[in-house]
Amino acid sequence: MIPSFPLVATTCSVQLPVQRSWRPAQALVTTPGGIWYLRTLPSGESCEWKLQFAGLTWAEAQTLRDFHREMAGAHHCFRFCDPMRNLLAWSEDLTQSVWSASSGLAVALNENPLPGVAQGLRVVNTSTGEAVASQVIGCSPNFAYSFAVNARSSTNSTLGLLIGGARSDVQLTTQWQLYRTSAAPGGGVDQVTFAIAIPFGGEAELTCIEADFGDVMPEYKRSEGRTGLFTKARFKDDALALSSSEKDVFSAEVTVVANAQE
Repeated sequence: MIPSFPLVATTCSVQLPVQRSWRPAQALVTTPGGIWYLRTLPSGESCEWKLQFAGLTWAEAQTLRDFHREMAGAHHCFRFCDPMRNLLAWSEDLTQSVWSASSGLAVALNENPLPGVAQGLRVVNTSTGEAVASQVIGCSPNFAYSFAVNARSSTNSTLGLLIGGARSDVQLTTQWQLYRTSAAPGGGVDQVTFAIAIPFGGEAELTCIEADFGDVMPEYKRSEGRTGLFTKARFKDDALALSSSEKDVFSAEVTVVANAQE
């Protein structure tokens, strides 16, 4: 399996504050008259995350240290789930090609059910069995993930939230409510499938579909055509500094970089 940045602090990969910056690709150009200037290139942009960890146990600090060693500092690439992005692409439109939907699942976009927050959609299962809308993300199945959706149903339908083979079924009401589950799916396939299941005859309105790395309480982040996974990230520095201001409590800072257009 491709290496993945780990869950350092037990249930999450990062701690706040997180700083993410975007850096354009630039070239130094000389004019015929000898004037130098920087030219921004049309491609080659990069993202950079400055991650800070505090209050780590020795075991948690070792997790980060050992992974940094395995990557030989800045030498090897790894998968990195951007903590400031939704792992899912097109979080408000199940009609996009990144979503695989059962043939009997009718999807219609609504006007904003939560004013100023998110576009909503209505799903109706017209098939003779359960209908599913799913999206596959190429992240490691060996870590925990969170999956959430705001939903309601005029018919009080049930709704299934799936992370790989782990499933949580909830009973919807006529009022908007956040439903969340978390699981480490495991398995031998090096990817994770997030899915929403609607029973035979079921109907629901959905919005704010969110997947995150780690067993965390999701904060909705709207997405369009890009997922939150970077498959060729790396550490910026060969050195990793761990510090401790009291016995058995550690702090660390690392910087991760990746091509913004991968």
